[in-house]
Amino acid sequence: MKKPVWRLVGVLCVLGLFAVVNSGHAMQEHVGEVLSDIHFSGLIEVGGAWQDFDYDEGGSDDASDLCLTTLELEAEAEINEWVSVAALLLYEDPTSFDGENDETDVDIEEATVTIGNPDEYPYYLTAGKMVVPFGALFTHFPDDPLMDVPVTLVMGETIEKAVLVGATCPLGFTLSAYVFSGDVDEDEDNNVESYGLDVNYAMEDEEGLDLLIGASYISNIADSDVIEETFEHHGVEEIEDYVDGFDVYLLADWTGFFLGAEYMTALDDFEHDELHTAGGDGAEPEVWNIEVGYNLDWGRNLEIALKYAGSDEAEGLDIPEDRYGLCLNQEIWEGVVGSVAYLHDEYENDDERDVLYGQIAVEF
Repeated sequence: MKKPVWRLVGVLCVLGLFAVVNSGHAMQEHVGEVLSDIHFSGLIEVGGAWQDFDYDEGGSDDASDLCLTTLELEAEAEINEWVSVAALLLYEDPTSFDGENDETDVDIEEATVTIGNPDEYPYYLTAGKMVVPFGALFTHFPDDPLMDVPVTLVMGETIEKAVLVGATCPLGFTLSAYVFSGDVDEDEDNNVESYGLDVNYAMEDEEGLDLLIGASYISNIADSDVIEETFEHHGVEEIEDYVDGFDVYLLADWTGFFLGAEYMTALDDFEHDELHTAGGDGAEPEVWNIEVGYNLDWGRNLEIALKYAGSDEAEGLDIPEDRYGLCLNQEIWEGVVGSVAYLHDEYENDDERDVLYGQIAVEF
């Protein structure tokens, strides 16, 4: 091969190497731009609990446990000004007082795509796996799946693959409506025929008052995670009729004081062989959760919370008839909170339970 040809080959190789290096830099810049638009966050909760259970028929049991209560990993990204995505991975190791291993696998708790631009347009659409907006499901207490999941969350939390449309109003109102195909049906057909609505009003006052008032409706409350698991445990594969549910909630903060109140109910009776009362009749469960407290800022915020919660015709879901509680949440460092809580439960059959619980929660 003649020298001019070798020189041409050499020039082409240099140009190719230059193009590869440049494309690598461009790819790195693109990856950097994508990563800069992704926001990661997480939560780790480690706790321990002691329980004393007194039986109305006589006798008592006490037990204790240590656990990695919660591990959450969340990612959010803005694809462009109209499209965003979110994903949440959840691992739970709830407090266990019976010696059994209740660890869960890592679950996809949420994976959604949202189309909308709230700065430009008041309407939006979200599709994917989500906790549908039925109730506020709030608590200021350490959230351990078997110690203090709020009674409203026990009865109402519904994680489904759904399509939701929403609208916001400059006056503070937000309306959302959604449809999903639940796992608890009236027959063997699997159709997208369950739905729900939520409307709320939010206000932020310049004098320090924050307020959220809302109401929710769902066409099939049996699709809540706990009711569905209860049906599976008792071999209920189908229900005779859908039972709808209703919820109202109020959350308020004012100069350090806070109040949360929520009431949730089924709007009809279940069949007695689906969910029944202690007397054997079909149950129409209702629950409520009220928490009041104060944030004491003495350099590091100390949150003091009192709870009263209860239920009626919800013994089939293992929800206490009355619950009283006290909780202290102390900020140790930014993003690190230590909690100590006490609960006293009274059940429909006159059994009683006392629980003392401690937890360290770290957000990152």
